[in-house]
Amino acid sequence: MGIRLLLILLTLWALFIIVRAYIRRFPKKDVKKNNKIAANMVQCKVCGTYLPEAEALQHQGTFFCSREHLMQRKDEK
Repeated sequence: MGIRLLLILLTLWALFIIVRAYIRRFPKKDVKKNNKIAANMVQCKVCGTYLPEAEALQHQGTFFCSREHLMQRKDEK
């Protein structure tokens, strides 16, 4: 019984080593490299936070990070 269990464990260990070596041979294809183009950053006129231009709110050529800051700036005028 003991020898049989030992042989099963050694076989499983050998299979594990072989499968692991086989998997490591191939590069991972699902890992995407971060090749994004840098976004143009703009500064919020109220708080000075920088954020991508695509995410910023714009009013009369001025950028804001949130609707609250946009409304705050409008109220000051």
